[in-house]
Amino acid sequence: MKKVTLSVFALSLVFLATGCGDSPDSLMKDSIKWMNDTADILEKIKSKDDVNKYKSDLEKIAKEGKNLKDRGEKLKMKDLPKEKKEALEKKYKSDAEKAVGRLVKAMTSVPPDARKAIDELKLDVGGGPF
Repeated sequence: MKKVTLSVFALSLVFLATGCGDSPDSLMKDSIKWMNDTADILEKIKSKDDVNKYKSDLEKIAKEGKNLKDRGEKLKMKDLPKEKKEALEKKYKSDAEKAVGRLVKAMTSVPPDARKAIDELKLDVGGGPF
């Protein structure tokens, strides 16, 4: 769960700070949606049995996270001009902060036995494009 937790958190912070997508705006919107979708799934996980119940959802969200990372790399988000990064941060700051906060809360509310079961799935969400 640590790898997934750290990857999700890193990915979330990257999106908060810089934005992302086929355009930076569309990637930012998709990233915020992804964080909320991930929180939706994690909020349902109350036990190890729930991990099995939502396994396909967890796999799907991990794949989507990796896709967001790939999109960010294709857009060369690391190389965006400072002004563009600041404009994206300003535009999406409120929504991104809410999504990150919700995601962190959902991640920390997953019980230890369920965290271990999630770790055992060895999901890779990509870790972010930066």
